[in-house]
Amino acid sequence: MTLEKQLLYLLSKVGEIESKKLIKIYEAMGYTPQIIRNLLTKLKKEKYIDSLNRAIYRITPLGKEVLSSLYFKRDLYSKHWDGKWYIILIEIPETLRKKRDIFRRKLIQFGFGQLNKSVYVYPWDITKDVINIIDTLEIEDYVTILASDEFLLNKISKDGEKGANKALGIWKIEELNNIYKEKFERFEMERKSDINKLLNNQHPDDLIAFSYYLEIGKLINELLDIDPMLPPEFLPGSWGGTKVLSELNRLYKLIANIIPKESIYYIFVEKDL
Repeated sequence: MTLEKQLLYLLSKVGEIESKKLIKIYEAMGYTPQIIRNLLTKLKKEKYIDSLNRAIYRITPLGKEVLSSLYFKRDLYSKHWDGKWYIILIEIPETLRKKRDIFRRKLIQFGFGQLNKSVYVYPWDITKDVINIIDTLEIEDYVTILASDEFLLNKISKDGEKGANKALGIWKIEELNNIYKEKFERFEMERKSDINKLLNNQHPDDLIAFSYYLEIGKLINELLDIDPMLPPEFLPGSWGGTKVLSELNRLYKLIANIIPKESIYYIFVEKDL
């Protein structure tokens, strides 16, 4: 989750909020006041937020629309795969190159793997999200969507299988595995001790707790944004992504539960954890 996305999300949870409160929250996360002021100025210039005066901000209808259109990828690791593949064929002309590039980036962001220049494949049914992007870009005449549980030649190869279309290569799984490892090791080195102290404190500081809650939530979303979340049979035995996400989600829920209902930060906490 980018900082911009997170700020829009926080603003969407309240009618309005003073900039000094946002600065206080993000200072606890290690951001300088100037970074947050610059970000608020940027969001205001883009008309995603407005201000009642110089110090109070609120999200605009356009900001809410943009936030709802941002793709918050779901965690699909607990979902059972039915064996069906969703295949996107694109033939968008050079005259619509900008739209073509946007659509390709979105498909990769969604988790699709690129079989060749014009063919993308994914094991999960997120066609509703894809069609929404197609409608927004107005490229429906140039995109075909197929669903099939069978490849007649060169199927997507599982871990250990031979074949031209290896899942490990299509989705760059080893590279992603290293990203998971590096990000989690850095997180543990920088935050594990402090978070354990926070969780063992009978009277934890709610601002500190909320800052860790936001930091972990941001990290989870950053990882989900780059993870296609393939079915387990396509992942190597060394795969550590699911373990990392499980541990981060565990900490995310624990910290959410120690933020008291009377805290001014409780309104921002997800209630369905």
